[in-house]
Amino acid sequence: MHAMTVLGPVDAADLGIILPHEHILIDLRHHAFAVEAILDDPDLAVEELQCFRTAGGGSVVDVTNRYMGRSIETQVRVAHETGLHVIASTGYYTELYYPPHIYQWSTNKLADEMIGELRLGIGDTGVRAGIIGEIGTMRDAISPAGERVFRAAARAHLQTGAPVSTHVLQDELAHDQMDLLQEEGVDLRTVIIGHQGDHRNIDYLASIAERGAFVQIDHVGMEFYQRDSARASLVAQLVALGYVDQILLSHDVCFKRLLHWWGGKGYDHVLTGFVPMLRDAGVAEADINRILVENPARALARFS
Repeated sequence: MHAMTVLGPVDAADLGIILPHEHILIDLRHHAFAVEAILDDPDLAVEELQCFRTAGGGSVVDVTNRYMGRSIETQVRVAHETGLHVIASTGYYTELYYPPHIYQWSTNKLADEMIGELRLGIGDTGVRAGIIGEIGTMRDAISPAGERVFRAAARAHLQTGAPVSTHVLQDELAHDQMDLLQEEGVDLRTVIIGHQGDHRNIDYLASIAERGAFVQIDHVGMEFYQRDSARASLVAQLVALGYVDQILLSHDVCFKRLLHWWGGKGYDHVLTGFVPMLRDAGVAEADINRILVENPARALARFS
C-alpha cells in the first residue's frame, strides 16, 4: 500500500516520522486573527520544515485545501529542497471559506471535484492530492452546506480510498461528523478526527477512539489553547486505555507565532519537546514509535 505525495506514490512503510496535520502556506483571512494566520513566504517555509527534517522527520501532510491558501508549487519545492515526503490535500475547510459553487453544485459534483484532484491532479500541475481535508464544522451544529461537504467527502473517499481528515472545535461535533460519514458508508478506521488535544475529558476522547477513528492531538505547541503537559497526559491515558493504535500527533502550524522565525517552537517541536514529555508521562518507546510512524502511515495508506 502506498501514500500519494506531491512527487508521486511512496510506499507507506517508507514515510518515516509523519506530521499528519500541518500547513505549509495558509491564508485564513476570514478569521479575526487574519494577519497572524497568513503564512505566505515559501523561503521561510523551506527553512522551517528543514528543522523538522533535521530532527528526524520524514513526512508532512499539508491539510491546506484549495480555498484556504494551498500552494502546490511551494509543497513541491519543500519536498525537493528538504527531502521530506509532502502530502497535499483536497476538499473544503469551513463555511467561511466555501466557494460560491458549494451552494450551487450537487453533492456528487462536489465529490467529483475532490476525486479529480485525488486521481488526476490539481489544476494543470499533475500533482495528486493524497488526503481529503481538512473538512470542518464550526460550533454547535453542522450547517446544511457543511453536511453536503461531509457527504461529498465521504463519496470521494469511497471512490479513491483517500483518508478523511476533519476539523472540529472544542465541542462534541466529532460524533456528528462521524455519523454523517458512517451514513455514507465510510469505515471510520479511515477517518482522522482533528484538534482533539484541547479537551480535558478523557472519556470523550475514548468515545471517539471506541468508534474506530483516529484521535488526532494536533495542537502540540499551542499552549495558549492547552498546556502540552496536559496533552501528554491525555496521550498517556489513551495508551493505558488500549487506544495506542488510534493516536496521531501534530502541531497544526498556521500562526506566525508558531514558527521559529517569530520565536515559536516550529515544526520540530513534537520531536524535540513533546516526545520527552510523553516519556516522562510513562509512554513506552515502542508506543511512541507507533504513534509517530506506524499509525499515520496506516492512516495515509491507500490502494488507488
